[in-house]
Amino acid sequence: MYDFKNKTIDEFMTELADKCSVPGGGGAAALIAAAGAALSSMTANFTVGKEKYADVNDDMVYAIEKAGELRERFLKMMDEDAEAFSLMSKVYRMPKTTDEEIDERSKAMEEALKTCAAVPVSLMEACCEAIELSVMLSEKGSELLISDAGCSSAALGAALRCAYLNVCINTSSMKDRICAEELSKKADELLEKGIRASEGAYEEVLSKLHG
Repeated sequence: MYDFKNKTIDEFMTELADKCSVPGGGGAAALIAAAGAALSSMTANFTVGKEKYADVNDDMVYAIEKAGELRERFLKMMDEDAEAFSLMSKVYRMPKTTDEEIDERSKAMEEALKTCAAVPVSLMEACCEAIELSVMLSEKGSELLISDAGCSSAALGAALRCAYLNVCINTSSMKDRICAEELSKKADELLEKGIRASEGAYEEVLSKLHG
């Protein structure tokens, strides 16, 4: 268990910058997504209970709960990404002298690649959920927090793109092309859906800010 969420920001960033395998792009993507979800919580918290926004109060209550759940989910994914990569590290250390060892190592590598691809796909799914929430908040949240709602959408869109790259680097090395293509297709669909929504919300916020 890496327990990245309980490290200080400086500790995590130092490890991220260091010459080590984890944390890496996947962990960074999950952290960015967590920040995006936190901004959604912030927007909802400044809107809930306000007389001016009484008609969307239930939406804000839901948003606070949902964004909080997603934030925790993203933070856990920082560890899940590192744990998945640790499987790959173990495979690299496996012996490959005899034909039997080579075959065993190849099978282990394939399983590790599938796990390493599946984790960012899950992150992409969660990002899409969070983006839907940020879109709603950019439309219904307090006008005073509209820039934060836009920042939430932008951060989540960035995290989605990062996670997509991590899917691609693993599926490209998989020998099981059927599984690789299934994961790639799912990732493609999530990317298209999420980026379209994220960029749409961002542009809408910009339009409102520019008057």
